[in-house]
Amino acid sequence: MELNALSKSKNVIDYIAFIINEFSLKNSLSMKQSFNYLYRYGGIEFLDEFYDVEHCENPNLTLEALQHICKRNGGAL
Repeated sequence: MELNALSKSKNVIDYIAFIINEFSLKNSLSMKQSFNYLYRYGGIEFLDEFYDVEHCENPNLTLEALQHICKRNGGAL
């Protein structure tokens, strides 16, 4: 894997881990519960697909977007 691609992959992983942590704090969930919820209802896929835009946004706006996306996909939080 090319060095730039590896660096970008690490940045994406770090960003997703950060957002999972923030989501868990906002919703009083464990990190595992947060990951499972976001994975099940499309939040992780959204973060990965739109990393280029979302990592520049205010994290609170990203958390709000995740709430809407997960709710639309059947989530109940």
